[in-house]
Amino acid sequence: MEFRILGPLEIVVDGRPVPTPAPRLCTLLTTLLLRPHRVVPVGELIDRLWADETLPANPTSSIHTYVRRLRAIVGADVLQTRPGGYLLDAEAADLVAFRSYLAKAAEEPARTVEHLQRALDQWRGDPLAVEHHYAVGLVEERLTALEQYYDARLAQGDHTDLLPELRASSAREPLRERFSAQLMIALYRCGRQAEALAAYDEIAARLVDQFGLDPGDELRELRQSILTSTLDAPSPPSEAPGEWSRQNQLPLDIRSLVGRDDLVDEVVKLAAQTSGVPIVVLTGTPGVGKTALAVRVAHQLASSFTDGLWFVRLRGASDQPRRPDDVLVDLLRSSGDDPRAIPDDLDARAAAFRARLAGRRVLLVLDDARDATQVRPLLPGTPGSAVLITSRSTLGGLVALEGATSLSVATLAPDDGASLVTSLLGRPDADAADDDLQDAVAELVSMCAGLPLALRIAGAVATHGSVPGLVSRMRAAGTLSLLTIDDDTAVSAAFTTSYDLLDPAIQRGFRLLSLFPGPEFGEGAAEALIGPQYAVVLTRLESAGLLQPVGRRRYVMHDLVKEYGVHLATPELEAWNALCAWYIGTADFAVHVLSPAAVRLPVTSYQRVPVDDPTDWLESELVNIEAVATRALVVGPSDTAWLLADILRPYVYQHSLTDLWRKLVELGVTSAPQAPLARGAMEHALGVLARITGDAESATVHGEKAIELYRSGGFVLGEAALLCNLGLASNDQGQLRKSAELLAAGIELFRSIGEVDRLPTALLNQSLNYLHLGRFRDTIECATECLALTAAGDSPVVRVNRAAAYLDLGRYDEAAADLASPPHGSRLDLIAWKLQLAEFHRRLHDHATALQHASDALGDSLEVSSNYHECFSRLVIGEIHLHDADYAAARSSFEQVDTAAGKSGYGTILADVHYWLAECTFREGRTALAHELASAALIELEAVEYCVGTYHAHDLLARCDTALGRDDEAAIHAAAATRIREETGYLPGW
Repeated sequence: MEFRILGPLEIVVDGRPVPTPAPRLCTLLTTLLLRPHRVVPVGELIDRLWADETLPANPTSSIHTYVRRLRAIVGADVLQTRPGGYLLDAEAADLVAFRSYLAKAAEEPARTVEHLQRALDQWRGDPLAVEHHYAVGLVEERLTALEQYYDARLAQGDHTDLLPELRASSAREPLRERFSAQLMIALYRCGRQAEALAAYDEIAARLVDQFGLDPGDELRELRQSILTSTLDAPSPPSEAPGEWSRQNQLPLDIRSLVGRDDLVDEVVKLAAQTSGVPIVVLTGTPGVGKTALAVRVAHQLASSFTDGLWFVRLRGASDQPRRPDDVLVDLLRSSGDDPRAIPDDLDARAAAFRARLAGRRVLLVLDDARDATQVRPLLPGTPGSAVLITSRSTLGGLVALEGATSLSVATLAPDDGASLVTSLLGRPDADAADDDLQDAVAELVSMCAGLPLALRIAGAVATHGSVPGLVSRMRAAGTLSLLTIDDDTAVSAAFTTSYDLLDPAIQRGFRLLSLFPGPEFGEGAAEALIGPQYAVVLTRLESAGLLQPVGRRRYVMHDLVKEYGVHLATPELEAWNALCAWYIGTADFAVHVLSPAAVRLPVTSYQRVPVDDPTDWLESELVNIEAVATRALVVGPSDTAWLLADILRPYVYQHSLTDLWRKLVELGVTSAPQAPLARGAMEHALGVLARITGDAESATVHGEKAIELYRSGGFVLGEAALLCNLGLASNDQGQLRKSAELLAAGIELFRSIGEVDRLPTALLNQSLNYLHLGRFRDTIECATECLALTAAGDSPVVRVNRAAAYLDLGRYDEAAADLASPPHGSRLDLIAWKLQLAEFHRRLHDHATALQHASDALGDSLEVSSNYHECFSRLVIGEIHLHDADYAAARSSFEQVDTAAGKSGYGTILADVHYWLAECTFREGRTALAHELASAALIELEAVEYCVGTYHAHDLLARCDTALGRDDEAAIHAAAATRIREETGYLPGW
């Protein structure tokens, strides 16, 4: 498979283009193709896919869906999930070829025109036509290549042939004055001096009329040269410059630079560009290895920069950064300039330096820059040279105004970190030979969080002892204190240089953020901790390399940076309490919006904090909520943990977040006071947790305790909700009648206190109870009331339940009305609708349509990993195959249901599928075995009180007994089946 992006997006298989996917999938693919072999954060993908559009309710989930669809096209080995984002292990073939030919053009001057022509031939139109506004950089590369191509053609005398192309390019790109200059040169060299001057006038008029601009210096000087017929005559220098002195000032290239190959290659490609002056900024956390990376790149580029390799330490992170005018004096002297000729002021020195570099190939490495102001006077002014800059700041000014490329240097991956440590120990194969050492090295890398400086110091320290010993000491004394060789060689020293440069208010913000207990945080949490100045603090800390942005308005602090901040920090309980209050208030708001009818204790002592997207906020903050609750258990406030456990109960239950829920409940139970309502909330939580994990008996015990505590505390609403919960627990245990009684009691209590808004969920569950009990008219009444209480009269699942009751009563028109439109709720709602639609068409003997709906439901069930719906889907598919007399296919489906339902404890489905296996056996002609299976199934169905299944089992046993000549037994079962039909109104749909 091959991808092409230099034009409309193309996917090519076996040399032939295949249809491109939907627009958002194209945007996703092109975004990943623009950063091949690199992890693209989920937040950036969200920004790209929805750009100026309204975000979906859950953009992260939507990204997962689009990735899954794209992965189905390109393959799981190509589109890989990585921590924090996704990586495309492929490149755009045409872009690779384009850049390869550009490199060859620079390397082989004799074939420059040929290579540039082939490079430009890779383009088929506007790049990434689907989302071309993300391809500005590619457009710039093409236009620069086109300028080089025209220059090369003009140099070999092709001015006449080029005129049509140059006219078109000049008109198409009026702001690109180089095209206009090349047109004027071509006209002049064709002997058409007047036309060349007329072209200038036309270009100047167009710039003024369309853009309000005058021509630049190059065009004006070119016009003067044409006017005086001196275009090709060299201009004599005003002064004879000093003899050029080639310098190679690069430091030693360290031997053990691991995990940086891809980034080195990327920087080499950027710095080797021959158009303009490439400027690459390497930024990142102190100690991440920016300088080592820049030195490695510089050594690899040495042969390309024949006029010099300069390395300048700017000391930007120190309290005495070098002044650019002083640096320029050193650079001019190093170039061979006469010290007496060096100007006095900064601007004149910068101009002299640019003049010295004009026409030369020099690589300038500016290490540890403080800001763009320090760097800007040191930049070359003409193509040929390149600049590598390392800085703890992002140097956004250079990116915005000088077109620099900023690359963030990340910490090392675990495997790369382990390779670095073992190489420093002089035992590169130790990880394979010594399991204990391998484990210790892995733990050391984790404790150092992959920071290269920390790992190098740790490796040096470990050479005087052992890695396991060092790890043991770090566990006891802390990591940072042991990562020291001397005062100048310590991880903390690297952090101190950045910290000391911060204003006191920013330092305080840094200390507070270092105490944040979670792995990453958003702007809301930062505001709660720091106060109104949080945005300034975040910006300054990011610029200092002490914070890294991750995703949309979220930040992470390196583990060792955090440890450094913790050592500096003193407890500020007011700030911590504000953070806890923010989490409680925001969680309360988010859960209320998502589950307004959920019953939980009212939060009266904290104010709700609104968020734009409650679902996205909860998904992003769940880990932090657990961390905050855990720390609050130690430092307070004492109500934080149990309140968060109660607030989040509806959300974690709905999403089956068992592990998180168990942790929150444990914290809540530990921290809750002895007051009845608090203890009742935690018993309530324990009951819900028990039900999630399949322990219906414990769920009942905890629910009954919670009811008593709620009663003693006067929380009637909670008592009503728990009666309904106990009903669900009874349903899980197959006690349908008891379940209905408990739900009825809960519903009645809700009515008595006027909480009709809480009724829909209880009525929904009761309608399903009644359906299984064969109380079809009660099902319809219950479902109808539920719909009347639901906003806009729309509850997709309850319509499905009511349609099932209509079908069982033979009222097909009313069932069809309830199934007329697909639900717009969750995927599970859609699955339930498809399955009931399949049953509807089966009863109409339209088995093909029925099978299609059931198969769709099975596919959806597998995609959302719902075991219950998978079992239900396979059961319906088996029934359809059975009525088609495809007994082998039917048995296969039923046996899969038998296995899965048995493992999951789905009692009603398990009993029902045992009946269907018996029915399949009877139709296969094995009557005696069918009778045996049906008898066992009848016992199970009666135990779970599943009315319809019980009817079918009696009916099958009557047919078996008749076939076996047992007329009396057949009559008994037939009478039992008839009694069920008469009592319930059930009309089988055979």
